[in-house]
Amino acid sequence: MPQDYRIPVFKAMDYISQNLCFNPTLEEIACAVAVSSFHFHRIFKAQIGETIAGFTRRLRMERAAMWLVEFPRSDITDLALRVGFSSSQNFAKAFRQHFSVSPGEFRRQHVIALKSKTGNVTTEKSTYSQTNEDIPTGWTDGRFISASIVPVPERRVAYMRRFGAYGKETCWLAHQDLFTSFPDRIPPQPAGMVCVYWDAPLVTPDSRCRTDVCVELHRGEKPGRGVAIQTMTGGAYAVCKFAVCGEYLDAAWDNAFAWIKARGLTRSDFPCYEKYYNETDVALDYYVFDIFIPLKNTPAI
Repeated sequence: MPQDYRIPVFKAMDYISQNLCFNPTLEEIACAVAVSSFHFHRIFKAQIGETIAGFTRRLRMERAAMWLVEFPRSDITDLALRVGFSSSQNFAKAFRQHFSVSPGEFRRQHVIALKSKTGNVTTEKSTYSQTNEDIPTGWTDGRFISASIVPVPERRVAYMRRFGAYGKETCWLAHQDLFTSFPDRIPPQPAGMVCVYWDAPLVTPDSRCRTDVCVELHRGEKPGRGVAIQTMTGGAYAVCKFAVCGEYLDAAWDNAFAWIKARGLTRSDFPCYEKYYNETDVALDYYVFDIFIPLKNTPAI
């Protein structure tokens, strides 16, 4: 992606994601990223491969699909209104055009079956995971270290974004992009790095999944040209700490989501992220990190 247009395009994607319920117009998006709307729709299409309207429509459909899965007892008409449709009929038509099935059939196909195992927390498949296996929580070999609900402040971060299937390769490529543009602040290991995951592979094609690798900025610090800045949302988060080898990275996400589900907690629509500790060693394929899951209507403890 040409460096000249990377930052405003990334910022526009973030603005759209954070304001889906308002269905922002091209003019509103361009104003939010301080770019003239006259050419910006062409720039966005050239860099992302989707029009702004198409990108916005896809995200609305994907968010609705995730709500269908995460809230299996919710009324579909209420959900249609939440994503900006005037009626359940209009929503159902748009949903079928996007996913080739009705909202009700999608829900029946994808609602996650919960299983209980003696001595373990309920198992649930994470919508951020790339594995098809159900992994029980309550590991006893040290991989699952701790979990709690904590108040997390806003984080002002510099970041680089990669598109592709979630996993070590995509994160590493984004890390290298950030290191190249910000060499004085980025360590060769991911210690201290934050990896943000905007999309859910259950409903988003791998090629469209967004991974941001970020470094937290000091007060008043300004990165060089070509590095985007975002403010990550603060609030109540479930924070789960793990120490795993690479083959258990997906299982860690499954366990983190099972932990919040077992406690009756609900994930909000803000993106989840990971933060890595100094003990992480990529050469040894060993990772010590926290998973941060934003919570809805939950007072931090």
